Amino acid sequence: MSKDQFSSPPGDALPILGIDVSKLTLDTCLALEGKLVRQRVANTAEGHRQMLEALQKHGVSTALIVMEATGPYHLALATTAFEAGHRVAVINPRRVLDYAKAKGRRNKTDRVDAAIIASFASAHAPALWQPLPAAQNVLRELLRRQGDLEAYLQAEERRLEMAPSVPALRESLRRAIRWIQAEKLRMEKSVVRHLQEEPALADDIRRLEAIPGFGEKTARLLTAEIPRHFKNARAVAAWLSVVPQQWTSGTSVRNGSHLGFPAPSLRGKLYFPAISAMRWDARSKAFAERLRAAGKAKMSIIFAVLHKLVRAAFAILKTGSEYQPTHAVKLDAPCSP
Repeated sequence: MSKDQFSSPPGDALPILGIDVSKLTLDTCLALEGKLVRQRVANTAEGHRQMLEALQKHGVSTALIVMEATGPYHLALATTAFEAGHRVAVINPRRVLDYAKAKGRRNKTDRVDAAIIASFASAHAPALWQPLPAAQNVLRELLRRQGDLEAYLQAEERRLEMAPSVPALRESLRRAIRWIQAEKLRMEKSVVRHLQEEPALADDIRRLEAIPGFGEKTARLLTAEIPRHFKNARAVAAWLSVVPQQWTSGTSVRNGSHLGFPAPSLRGKLYFPAISAMRWDARSKAFAERLRAAGKAKMSIIFAVLHKLVRAAFAILKTGSEYQPTHAVKLDAPCSP
């Protein structure tokens, strides 16, 4: 068996289509009856249609279509494949890279990557993906745009602070800041209008605000970003990379655990809510103190608290229930992490 071949899924498992996604093209590799069928199409609506027609020509009515997460470039493809009735998996590129290294791959081309993605899916049965409901997706896009504007505003304000005394330059920066501030206000009005039109989302936000450490901004963020189709809260925590992993080898111990992957942008935005909960919520404070007494590192404690908060948030979003603290304890002084 050559390096580009691998076993087909056993029994009545679905045929696997691995796709290497780039901005302009899609390289596909279909694992069908022990053979690999390859195709290259444009990463456009027409290219997606051609890819799906090719599956039909090979007698594949339903396939497991697997691709790496590639920023905005895979979303339209994944949605089209899902709506066409196929199973879709969007996987972490890091996992595929590690798998390719373990297989001894030295070459890296789009053609090779498509085959290794299909091989990975055959070996590891990745979790299935599905798009967000339309109303939630709109809220997510509005909030992401709002976040981008906040980042632009901070960048321009820093430039103005450090800018030399050149009148034309400083005035240009002031104009840019005024425009971004006005655009932020317009975007906030769009968010408020959307929540008025979608009371279920507004109610989710209200319930999440009851979680200690969560303000309106964090509640909005989690309502928009967290998919509801996860099987359980631990799966959500793993998706956010807030589940600690053991990291010991012989006498080498890295504080007993680590978080495995670089922090996604969403996880990074939950850092300060966890700090706030540790300071002002009695249960989170007591939990943090127990971990500190057990010798846990500072970051491990923070993310352990965050882990609990994320699990509580998902339970509320999944079931539509209200936040119910199990006990109320008066907090006399804040806790410093």
